[in-house]
Amino acid sequence: MKKDFRKICLIVLFIVCLGSAWVFGFSQGANWGWKTNLPSPFEKIINKEIPIEISDADMGIFWDAWKVILEKYVGRNDLDTQKIILGATRGIINALKDPYSEFLDSEQTENLSQELSGEFYGVGMEIGRYDGFLVVIAPLPGTPAEKAGLKANDKIIKIDETETIDLTPFEAAKLIRGPAETKVILTIYRSNWDKTKKIELIRKKISIPSVRWEKIDNNIAYLKIYNFNQPLTFNFYKTALEIAFTKPQGLIIDLRNNPGGYLESVVDISGWFLEKGDIILKEDFGNDEIKIFRVRIGQALLKNIPTVILINEGTASASEILAGALRDNRGVKLIGEKSFGKGSVQELVSLKDNNSVKITISRWLTPNGTIIESNGLIPDIEVKNEEEFGTFSKIDLEKDKQLQTAVVELQKLLITN
Repeated sequence: MKKDFRKICLIVLFIVCLGSAWVFGFSQGANWGWKTNLPSPFEKIINKEIPIEISDADMGIFWDAWKVILEKYVGRNDLDTQKIILGATRGIINALKDPYSEFLDSEQTENLSQELSGEFYGVGMEIGRYDGFLVVIAPLPGTPAEKAGLKANDKIIKIDETETIDLTPFEAAKLIRGPAETKVILTIYRSNWDKTKKIELIRKKISIPSVRWEKIDNNIAYLKIYNFNQPLTFNFYKTALEIAFTKPQGLIIDLRNNPGGYLESVVDISGWFLEKGDIILKEDFGNDEIKIFRVRIGQALLKNIPTVILINEGTASASEILAGALRDNRGVKLIGEKSFGKGSVQELVSLKDNNSVKITISRWLTPNGTIIESNGLIPDIEVKNEEEFGTFSKIDLEKDKQLQTAVVELQKLLITN
């Protein structure tokens, strides 16, 4: 009897040990499997293969964090998996700490396309991030922003009641834009103000001009380039022919408050001022790869006209390229104030479902190697206006000290020539 009881105990003990070993092995195997394979909740996710070329990195922390969400988050039963993926993608781009690189969802991508095509709804200003703040790069001509007196480098502290400290420029633009005739209130700080001010703006349909010209002070052609958007190349062709046909003695190119635009546009119009083969800019991709942009079509109809260029703190991006190219190639003097210093290239890369990534791929150098990014262009003759003029304001030679100086410098060139 004792033998039978002992035998039964041994069998029970064996079964318990075997069960314990199985449970331990299963738990360890499951844990190991989690570390080495995507967990079961991800089995329904498509396109989960990693890129062919990627540097060594451990994605375990990402999957572990998602596992915590799936297991513990109070709202886990109502998760929108696609929104989580979009948020993670945005986080990857934000981690670059580059103020000009952004993830754009489908709506933001459409807004960018409208802006660069020359029309959108809003208050009419170019915005960006500078020194950690959302700032006005330049108010656009004839818009609510310009009429309200907003200026380059104004800091946008709030949009209505939303603080801007963590907003990307596109997120801010989305808040600023809206239906026509509705209002938006911007809390603005300017360096010479004691405190912030609230400025109320009424949204309008914004049609962005690209270029205009007129004769001033006898036979001087005044050429105002507002931006380098899509219509500029075509519009500039007509404008350049008109200027060349009148045979002006001198030319003033006004790039003040020009926020830039397409690189292709500035490359296209440079041929009116430079010879075929002249260097327009150098593009540094950061891996010892330098691409040189040269004038492709050398009509150069405006090359032999004595020229000066007006710049200020609102002169940015493509407008800085043109100013640098003409100074380095022809010795054209820059007059006014130091430019904004936006000298990098963003490529808009299309992703699935009409999303996109605007990513900084390179930085610009002038033909002589001057780095534009964060430095800007220092004017040859520094002049500050006592009064502020809107981008689309009528010419006022009595009050516009920068324009006055440009005319005087041109007269000196005409005497020496």
